[in-house]
Amino acid sequence: MSLQGSRCIERMCELARVSWASFYRSFQEQQPVEEEMEVRSAIQQIAVEYRRRYGYRRISAELRSTKLDGPIR
Repeated sequence: MSLQGSRCIERMCELARVSWASFYRSFQEQQPVEEEMEVRSAIQQIAVEYRRRYGYRRISAELRSTKLDGPIR
């Protein structure tokens, strides 16, 4: 992160009366959500491709075969 961006974040936290730790904690919590979006998108593509005939076991196997095995809930 550049010094310019750091100053901007510092100012935003000051204006919102939020600590830097809170800002970065919430920023880190959003990152896994973005990673899961890729897996969710792949699941939807598989479901549409096979006209929703695949269940969770087949979809999981398909994800593993394409090396896109992530957190599946």
